[in-house]
Amino acid sequence: MRSSRGTEVMVVGAGPTGMLLSAELARRDVRVRLLEKRTGPAEHSRALGVMPRTMEMLESLGLVDEFIGQGHRVHGGKIYGREQRLLATMDFRDLPTRYPFMLLLPQTRTEAILRNALEESGVDIEWGTELKGFCAEKAGLGVRLTTTAGSQEDSCGYLVGCDGSHSLVRKGVGLEFAGAAYQQNWLLADVTLEPRLDPEFMHLFACPTGPILFFPLPERVWRIVAMRPGTASDAAQAKLEEILGLLEMNQLSHLRPHHPLWVAGFSIHHRRVDHVRRGRVFLCGDAAHIHSPAGGQGMNTGLGDAMNLGWKLALAVKGSGTETLLDSYETERIPVIAGVLELTDRLTRVMTAKAGPAVWLREWVLPVAAKLGANRKMAQRLSQLTINYPHSPAVLPDARRSPRMIPAGGRIPPLVLQNAETGQEVQLMDLLSRGRLVVLVFTDGEPPMESFRKTVATVGSMDWHWVISSGKKHKDIRSGEGVWRDREGLVRAVLGDPEQESWAILRPDGILMGRGEICETRLLGEFLHRLFGDSERNSNVSGP
Repeated sequence: MRSSRGTEVMVVGAGPTGMLLSAELARRDVRVRLLEKRTGPAEHSRALGVMPRTMEMLESLGLVDEFIGQGHRVHGGKIYGREQRLLATMDFRDLPTRYPFMLLLPQTRTEAILRNALEESGVDIEWGTELKGFCAEKAGLGVRLTTTAGSQEDSCGYLVGCDGSHSLVRKGVGLEFAGAAYQQNWLLADVTLEPRLDPEFMHLFACPTGPILFFPLPERVWRIVAMRPGTASDAAQAKLEEILGLLEMNQLSHLRPHHPLWVAGFSIHHRRVDHVRRGRVFLCGDAAHIHSPAGGQGMNTGLGDAMNLGWKLALAVKGSGTETLLDSYETERIPVIAGVLELTDRLTRVMTAKAGPAVWLREWVLPVAAKLGANRKMAQRLSQLTINYPHSPAVLPDARRSPRMIPAGGRIPPLVLQNAETGQEVQLMDLLSRGRLVVLVFTDGEPPMESFRKTVATVGSMDWHWVISSGKKHKDIRSGEGVWRDREGLVRAVLGDPEQESWAILRPDGILMGRGEICETRLLGEFLHRLFGDSERNSNVSGP
């Protein structure tokens, strides 16, 4: 049968990445179908860690409080060497974010929260529905599906593969998944642990047989992950007794796991694509990259893909996003993906080494480097707070420099504004909660606004906010536009130009798109036209 036409975006794969992307699209009124070949939710959890940058993104969807409420906070991780000597402590507590911790939350709960969000936005997961093929059509893509009721055909404007490491979408566009498998084989078990380690940290022991890791989870459960003898090609059925044996061999038998909830074996790979876009087809998450779980980057990187693509794809669907804007997804995310694979590979090789220079590096260089600040730099890297896009076509280059200014393409840090009428404080990131682009106008004078307003009208779905330091309001403020007080001038110093009447545009994914002077509109106009096209078609600028 052929289903009714009208699907604007079809998302294949209802894991965390596919669900978050679908939620991002649905809240922007995109007609989305979310397909999943499984017949129901996963019963076991592989991914655990939710990083600070991911929590910042979840805040814009109104989901972060629910995640934190169901998860377990840890300050960071402790790394132990031979004879259980503490080598380094990686601490998230002084990171520049509202969420200076790592959240440990089983993936099953992550998925449950996202499913509830999808239900509230009117998106149903189509369980038992598998993509069988797709082809280009005049105005989009034709797709062939199998469902529990039989075969089905549909069409869509765009297709996004969030369908995992064996992605049919990736194979359908002929993209190579270059990389290899690690030779190690691994065990994991969710258990009760006695006596417990410090539950405010993760614990990694570099043992003679290979690393053994302990992760505290909600409800006093601990996950143990251990490298087992043998190679990835000869994985056997996992049993708790094998973990007990490894603990005994490595002088960790005083830690007694019991009452296992789940025991499993697994192998790991490092693979990625060189492109995440082919025309109307995109890849996100494990369909585009898989790597070692070292550092807890996997699910977070996939969710970052979804947040980066969602707003751009929604604008394109609505006719106000150009090919240049869509191309920026690949330009921005491929370097991030490559960096994650490089980082996780390096961590894996150092922590699994049993002899040679890597052992010397781990046992003797790491403790010294940690005391010199390397542990803080690693915490920043793993938190994903350092991800930025300075060379993106979706970022307006800016030569301004000052100690407080973040560069264009950088992540927007936590900043506070006051409502000019009530004095109530709000987080700057709250202005992004509607999922739209935001323009901030920094002025305490009366600069002419006509040219700037006309230029910004190029963009559809933009919210307009004025940021002042004194009590004086610009005469051009219009109904519905936000007016905020920046008493210390910090917001302007970080995002605008403290010396000039200026503006800043914030992207929905928490990135500074650009800044400039209000009187300079030519370069801004050209930039916005490249990304959003015709101003007459797109004009839709409003306040909160």
